[in-house]
Amino acid sequence: MSYRILLAGGGSGGHVYPLVAVGKTLKTIASSRGLSLEILVVGDGDFIGKAVMAAQLPFKRIIAGKLRRYASLDNVIDFFKMPAGLIQSLWHIFWFMPNVVFAKGGYASLIPCLVARLYLIPVFIHESDFVPGLANRLIGRIARKAFISFEDSAQYFPKTETLFTGNPVRKDLFGADREAASRFFNLSPVKKTVLFLGGSLGAKAINDVVLNSLVVMTENYQIIHQCGQGQYEEVKKESDKFIEEGGAAYGLRIKENYQLFPFLEEEALSMAYAAADITVSRAGGQIFELACLGKPVIVVPRENSSANHQLYNASEFVKYGAMMIEERNLTRDVLMQRVGFLLEPDNYRIVGEKIKTFARLDADEKIAEELLSQ
Repeated sequence: MSYRILLAGGGSGGHVYPLVAVGKTLKTIASSRGLSLEILVVGDGDFIGKAVMAAQLPFKRIIAGKLRRYASLDNVIDFFKMPAGLIQSLWHIFWFMPNVVFAKGGYASLIPCLVARLYLIPVFIHESDFVPGLANRLIGRIARKAFISFEDSAQYFPKTETLFTGNPVRKDLFGADREAASRFFNLSPVKKTVLFLGGSLGAKAINDVVLNSLVVMTENYQIIHQCGQGQYEEVKKESDKFIEEGGAAYGLRIKENYQLFPFLEEEALSMAYAAADITVSRAGGQIFELACLGKPVIVVPRENSSANHQLYNASEFVKYGAMMIEERNLTRDVLMQRVGFLLEPDNYRIVGEKIKTFARLDADEKIAEELLSQ
């Protein structure tokens, strides 16, 4: 009889990508040991559906209402989604009847986990952030074990056993050749390259400082800029204006040294990681991938993030060599000063080596082994 594992999650890339990484590792381990394993992923949204199907994992979509801690008309709308999500979860979990449920957090995890406990199925969760989100704090009360990405996050699960694993990362993203990556973006492999990442949703503060720095930064550096789907048209319009108005003085230089993308799919992101000398990023789940590269990182935590979790993430990452610039201090001059400092040879080497100690490349394997041992 097959061993069955249900994976639950959804929302942003910080919830989805680690879930997919664990799913793929479960399949690999089962195959290598000749185990009969069935996996089912449940979640809400097109984003998780696309990522899960690309990994060739079975997927069932459930309707989920988001838990917001502020007044919004969306709270009323989402309240009425919950009964539908409950019925779907009852149905899918009953017919699949997993041995264990693994939830990655986020609003789409809550109802499947509650239903799992109703069926007396053990629940395991993983938390990427230093401060757990609301869904994981609620699920943590009924979970058998919580896997955590930061050792000190155990304090937020006082009644639940915890295991420090780190955060699962997409290992396929590492190891691309720098010269091939530079050609991929039509850039020089010799000139220093700065990668700007705004996460799957984009980051206006980062986009604004890139635009404000284009003329100066492209004098010495190349730029790869992932600005977010929803902000692409606006950023493209502004950067094109710089190119047109700059003409021979600086417009041509920007055109040759600036590459703009709304989103970086896995192949392009792998190439961006290889081409970049330094990365400027939000302080979400992507910091764990960046640590694996062993290159300097500047984090810009998002203001007003849930429970201010990005600031806490960034503060922990700084202990391992990353540099933090809060949004209110993110100006062209500050950015240029920090980039210049980190690209000095001695600083670059020391910071890169220290940041790599934050990486946990075996997080997915630790979690998979725990799930298979139940």
